[in-house]
Amino acid sequence: MPTYTILGATGKTGGALLDLLLKAPGTHINAYVRSKAKLLKQSPGLEKEKSVKIFEGSLSNIPLIASTLKPAVDAVFCALGINENIPGTRLAQDTASSVVAALCHIRSQELNFEPPKLIFLSSASLNPAMCEKESAAGLAIVGRAMSHLYADLRFAEENLRLHQSWLDVTFVQPGGLTEDVQQGHKLSVQKISPFVSYLDLAAGMIEVAESGSYKWMGVSVVATGKNVRFEPNAPPQILRGLVWHFAPWLYWTCRFLKIVS
Repeated sequence: MPTYTILGATGKTGGALLDLLLKAPGTHINAYVRSKAKLLKQSPGLEKEKSVKIFEGSLSNIPLIASTLKPAVDAVFCALGINENIPGTRLAQDTASSVVAALCHIRSQELNFEPPKLIFLSSASLNPAMCEKESAAGLAIVGRAMSHLYADLRFAEENLRLHQSWLDVTFVQPGGLTEDVQQGHKLSVQKISPFVSYLDLAAGMIEVAESGSYKWMGVSVVATGKNVRFEPNAPPQILRGLVWHFAPWLYWTCRFLKIVS
């Protein structure tokens, strides 16, 4: 019976992972969240699920994160992420650093500890091989509209690769994400979908965990459905991202004035 840890179970990706894993018989889930109340509001009755353990804490609580990684956890889904180009964001870096610190803590106490596979949510835009056939102009626009987010992901990946000798990490690198029904997916190291649903992304991440393949590789989740929903929030997100890229000070001004959160 597999056991999985989800870091960021209240997010859209983490929530989709939780929904799918709850439907898998015999699966045990460690759900790590910043707010237990938010998780239970999103998933009423979850506290009664015997297959789920809920852990509430911040990314800086290394001992608590370590407790979600043992005993015998098969894989860790690092599903924390943002869709806004927030200047100075460190969410991916902090996630990577905290997970590595927690694993090092366990490793120092248990000589025969086998670290679980890490499934780290990233972006196809960081993988040139996947984007070869994409529009250069489109890539340039998206690259600037998500520049701070992508910088955070790059630093996180560099941090993780420092531990390549003893960790097993796969970077799941989808294209655009959209809220849609599950339509089917396939894994690819060469192509991307313009959009893939969070549920299909989650199904792809679970497939990576179960496969035992893609060690230290980037893999995309490609939608196989024909009518994948265009994400209506994408255009305004790109426009805001371009503003935050060229005028990061404006973001902090807007935040100070409580215009953005």
